[in-house]
Amino acid sequence: MAKGNNPIEENTTLMNGNNKAADYDESFSRFLYNKDRGTVLGRTAKSWCQITIFYIIFYSCLAAFWIACLAIFLNTLDSKVPRFYGKGTIIGINPGVGYQPWLKENPESTLIKYNMRDEQSWQPYVKQLNEYLKKYEDINGTRDCGPGDNNSDLVNDGVLPCRFDLTNFTLAGCGPDKNYGYGRAGSPCVVLSLNRLIGWQPVDYAPDSVPENVKGRYKSGSIAMYCDGANDPDKEHIGRLKYIPEHGIDGRYYPYVYVPNYHQPIAMVKFESLPRNKLVLVECRAYALNIEHDITSRLGLVHFELFLEDKMVETKPSSL
Repeated sequence: MAKGNNPIEENTTLMNGNNKAADYDESFSRFLYNKDRGTVLGRTAKSWCQITIFYIIFYSCLAAFWIACLAIFLNTLDSKVPRFYGKGTIIGINPGVGYQPWLKENPESTLIKYNMRDEQSWQPYVKQLNEYLKKYEDINGTRDCGPGDNNSDLVNDGVLPCRFDLTNFTLAGCGPDKNYGYGRAGSPCVVLSLNRLIGWQPVDYAPDSVPENVKGRYKSGSIAMYCDGANDPDKEHIGRLKYIPEHGIDGRYYPYVYVPNYHQPIAMVKFESLPRNKLVLVECRAYALNIEHDITSRLGLVHFELFLEDKMVETKPSSL
């Protein structure tokens, strides 16, 4: 009789298999809890206490070491000044140009568009300018700077920053009382400013090297602004411009230093004769000897569009 056909051997094999499974279950149960030895997962209560205390001390020391390293690192940083800035850093040494109003509801758009006859279309721009200029109302922690003063003493002496006055803009029709030129006036005012660069100050042009675009308005110590159409058709339609102040951004408010209530200097350009119902692409540049212009990386300049509509507003009939 073949060995594989012996029923006695088959029964013996099945019985041995069952015994092995039973032994495994019993062994695992003993590992979880051994009543005779008083162990749980192979350890006595004393052993569990010892290993728990060990890991508490180990991870406490590890956490303390990490906190100490972090504290040493943070102690090397200045909360007011970046660790690295200037030439060769991502911050750079060439300021960019910003503009307002820039609606937060549509941050990707550089278009300033409104209907002169529709208050709801231009009120968002007035509201944005009100919010942007509100910070200049707080004069606490600032000082009145005369023609010979500037912010250079902020770095070493810790004097108060110069106070920026908005009166010139209001007198030129670019104040809240005139809705900054928006609405039926049809002469919108746009705020121009430079990006804040730690320690940056404008460098003056030599008298014989002032660019032609700003030659008649340039003033030593300031940053002249010049706006024009981005393309030839835009240059034909941009119309008359008024710069406030005429010489541009006052240089007495530089260098920028991180201090409470620093007043960032600004200038405005007033578009006095924009064409109606026509899109105009505008390019504004800042001029100082140490400001480079690069269209690709938008250094020293800014682009935006103006579209001034003049059309009747359809009124919906009231429902009875």
